[in-house]
Amino acid sequence: MHGNSIWDDIRWQLRFGSSLIRLIIINIIVFIVINLLHLFAYIFQKEIGFDITEFLSLYAAPERFVTHPWGILTYMFVHESFWHILWNVLGLYWFGQIVQDTIGKSKIIPIYLMGGIAGGLLYMLAFNTLPVFSTLTSTAFCFGASAAVMAIVLSAATIAPNYELLLFLIGPVKIKWIALAYIILDLINIQHGNPGGHIAHLGGALFGFIYIRQLQRGTDLGKIYYLLSDFFSSLLQKKDKLRVAYKKKTASANTKKSTEALKKGANEQQQERLNAILDKINRSSYDSLSKEEKEFLFKMSQE
Repeated sequence: MHGNSIWDDIRWQLRFGSSLIRLIIINIIVFIVINLLHLFAYIFQKEIGFDITEFLSLYAAPERFVTHPWGILTYMFVHESFWHILWNVLGLYWFGQIVQDTIGKSKIIPIYLMGGIAGGLLYMLAFNTLPVFSTLTSTAFCFGASAAVMAIVLSAATIAPNYELLLFLIGPVKIKWIALAYIILDLINIQHGNPGGHIAHLGGALFGFIYIRQLQRGTDLGKIYYLLSDFFSSLLQKKDKLRVAYKKKTASANTKKSTEALKKGANEQQQERLNAILDKINRSSYDSLSKEEKEFLFKMSQE
């Protein structure tokens, strides 16, 4: 039966929720884990053995990047400051809703990941080619979802430029002007602190713009993500099939014969109902399910 705990809700959202909600939950979980580790080290005056933030960050120097290549992906899920993650999560949610409502929920994750990668690559390129950063490159690293979020922001502003958001004390503002303000602020602030972060933001923004322009021309740059996702999904399915086949071989032949007909009828009905529920999730979201449907889905996921 579907539980009522926070952890049960998180598990449900990670398994059946929209891509947007999954990204938000992952960012929040990583934020909590990092800060709990720092709290543990502070209270007990013990060293963890390495700085978890730096371990997951993206290094500018090629020689350091080679030893931490995962940073190009993990850095976009790392936050230490509450305000840092708050504004990134809000921006991701507000503009992500626009993106998924206009071009579909399946586009959110590839835009986020590839936008973050584009921002990280521009950051590394700038710190290894521009003279102003020559003394900083060896120790520089960056983290945060801002570049990935900027890809979402520019995607929304490019596909629906006249969509309006209601801003506090200002009123309705078209998102094309909000996106332009973000870009101008990042350009101006490169010289006023956190230059790497602002450069990464611009890289993410550029990718978001290019992604939508190419999509409008019939080319989906997210194909790379879809291919990789299908590849790993097929590997997992093969493992599941092998595990099921092994269990069937070890089962008693008599037991198998006596229950086969019963299971076949039950499984066909369950599968039809499961397909209907999954279609409902795809049409709207996990939250649109009734309590009874959620309980059925949870039960099926445990079998």
